[in-house]
Amino acid sequence: MMWILWVILTLLLIKLFNKLSTGRCYVLPYMTGNVVIVTGANSGIGYETALRLARRGARVILACRDEKKGRAAAQRISRTVKHAKVRYEFLDLSSLNSIREFVDNFKKTEAKLDVLINNAGASGMGLKKTQDGIIRDMQVNHFGPFLLTLLLVPLLKKSAPSRVVIVSSVLHKFGTIDNINEEGKYGYLQTYCNSKLCNVLFSNELARRLEGTGVCVNSLHPGHVNTTLFRSTIYEKLRCLILYTLFKTPEEGAQTAIYLAASGECSGVTGGYFVDCAAAKMSRKAEDPVLASELWSLSEKLVGLKAEEVV
Repeated sequence: MMWILWVILTLLLIKLFNKLSTGRCYVLPYMTGNVVIVTGANSGIGYETALRLARRGARVILACRDEKKGRAAAQRISRTVKHAKVRYEFLDLSSLNSIREFVDNFKKTEAKLDVLINNAGASGMGLKKTQDGIIRDMQVNHFGPFLLTLLLVPLLKKSAPSRVVIVSSVLHKFGTIDNINEEGKYGYLQTYCNSKLCNVLFSNELARRLEGTGVCVNSLHPGHVNTTLFRSTIYEKLRCLILYTLFKTPEEGAQTAIYLAASGECSGVTGGYFVDCAAAKMSRKAEDPVLASELWSLSEKLVGLKAEEVV
């Protein structure tokens, strides 16, 4: 049994080191009067991001597919934050019609949008095509957020200075955009990597196209985040302790998104890629403007963007 104690002690020391070295956003301005959309905010990184922005006084819209979980998350924030201005709105990124309906409803109730956080992401939802003719995981992770963002660009411009934050992953380094909408071409992991590359390429190209408008666009890697719950057996608890040691908590994983959404240090910063609340190096493919332009054209075609909606 002694070796188990040594293993646990070692893991806890590693966790302590990770906590001390993880980037954090310590100083945030108050965001009273600011309107923020956070997609996928019913749990994990999205929930923690919404919670902390609500604490700073922002009016936060939790845009989620699961109504029960979304409403529960909004109620939980309201109980945690006194006088919180937070509400749930239905948004299914696997449906282009749902995205358009969400934007139409949002414009009817809000006159401005200060921050859009494209946080929602998925792996394993499906490699078959949706009714829109797009691979489901690719639509949820990239093509849906692409359409959502462009439909909201006029409001973001009107509300400038404003910000778009796109949650990607370090796994974008292993992605490709070759035949990304071909059924049977890639497995779940490669599809996820491809979608994360699309996130960074989209962020960079959107930043370029919106230069001078007052809308700042940045992408980020949140770190490897552990959302696994503890279970009953000692082996499961040991496995979860290892995950707890090596992975960030959702609150830690949300720090860079919060930083890009609210920190004064990011005022005027656009076209960047961030890790642990600091600028980081993206892959060469992600920096390729030709690749970004190709992806943009493909995305416009697949989501059926109208001429007047093109940025």
